Amino acid sequence: MTVSTGLQATVDVAHEAGSSRTGPRVDGADLRVGAGVPLRLALLVERDQRNIASAHAVALGANADVVLALATTSQASVIDRATALRDARPDAVLAVADRGDARGLVELIEALRLGCGDRPRSISLLVAADESARARLAASAGPIDVEAIPAPTGARAREAIVARLRAMRRGDADVVLRDEAIEAAARAIAAATSLSALVIDVDGATTSLAFALPDGGLTAVHSQIGIGSGADRVVARAGVERVRRWIPRPIDAPALLDRVFNRARWPEAVPTGVLALALEMALARESVAHVLREAGRAGLDLASLRNAHRVVATGRLARFPRVAQTALVAVDALATEVTQLLSRERHDALIVAGAIATRSTAPIADAIEDIALVTAVRPKRDTSLTVIDANGTIAERVARGAFFLIPTSGAARLELPGSAGRHAAGPLALGVIVDARGRPLELPQRDAERIPTIARWSAAIAALPIDGGAL
Repeated sequence: MTVSTGLQATVDVAHEAGSSRTGPRVDGADLRVGAGVPLRLALLVERDQRNIASAHAVALGANADVVLALATTSQASVIDRATALRDARPDAVLAVADRGDARGLVELIEALRLGCGDRPRSISLLVAADESARARLAASAGPIDVEAIPAPTGARAREAIVARLRAMRRGDADVVLRDEAIEAAARAIAAATSLSALVIDVDGATTSLAFALPDGGLTAVHSQIGIGSGADRVVARAGVERVRRWIPRPIDAPALLDRVFNRARWPEAVPTGVLALALEMALARESVAHVLREAGRAGLDLASLRNAHRVVATGRLARFPRVAQTALVAVDALATEVTQLLSRERHDALIVAGAIATRSTAPIADAIEDIALVTAVRPKRDTSLTVIDANGTIAERVARGAFFLIPTSGAARLELPGSAGRHAAGPLALGVIVDARGRPLELPQRDAERIPTIARWSAAIAALPIDGGAL
């Protein structure tokens, strides 16, 4: 006999301008989901590239904002280093010295003491080093408290450091961090389906990717960028041209910047026109792309992140007016090379399930709506595929560069030529999306070619009204 031990709780999910409450109780929240306190993190690392990548992986996993990274190979003077650290105003410092260059790291920590030792608010200095090196580093830190941590080159060690940094973000509040809930949701989906799962959360101020395997393995990256209050950070990090290239309307850089900064000033504003919505979709694409680039720099496996069997969109990405808009952003941003089942959460339902899953078991089936089967094909010449649904069999020719939607009814099955695998899914909100545009996805440079191309892709799955009609 199976006995359910699921937690029956009310969950309060914080948003930029309010919160939503879900659960059986109405007198108060048992669990609260929030962003936590922003954590400014400085990295002090040895010359070893593995340590540098591991330190950045920790920062991405903890959703910490890296305000400065200094390596022992820097030729800057101690005064320049101290000034940079003072100006960065870190809340915590992660120092990694397990490759024998303790002397160089001592110099960096002396610069930290010089630049930040007199701050009224204490800094948390986390040091990964052997015992003898740690003693030298602690002596150099002066009044700054030193906390020993494991070297972040292993997965378990990184998880431990991430947990420590998240405790700083949580502070004294009894709150489930949003990124924790997303990771728990990804694990729950993978366990329930026995397939790899990727949860993409693009919200107003944060963007997260959480990839989980059925055995519980997890790779997660988070960043303080988004499509609301974090919109200006997207432009600052990705560049205005990378955002502008996704807009299927003529718009110059100054006008785009004005709209982006208005998004940051009024993050909860609802887009009322095609251009405003296209901007949100462009920001969402570049938010995901930026997180993927940062994950690559940190040495994480991008192929796994991009090619999960199931992809679930959450946050503002899941709440675009049309389901096709969610699908188009996810397909463009991930640029998968396989066939995936694409889904989205019902309003905050998956975040709620993930929050409960951090404490107990949580069902996730009712929290997700399946959108489409997305198949990426790279034909050297015209090929064909077959879709079987409740209405019968549909055979479609696929030309190189094609991008189109095959609407389906009821359960659908996709069969590809030259492959023994068959991909099946239940009722889909859209159907089967066929993407033969190639990888990496290339956009024309000239506006006269780029704008019609983006408009054609949007029209292919009815993501944006071409005539400026209703969203």
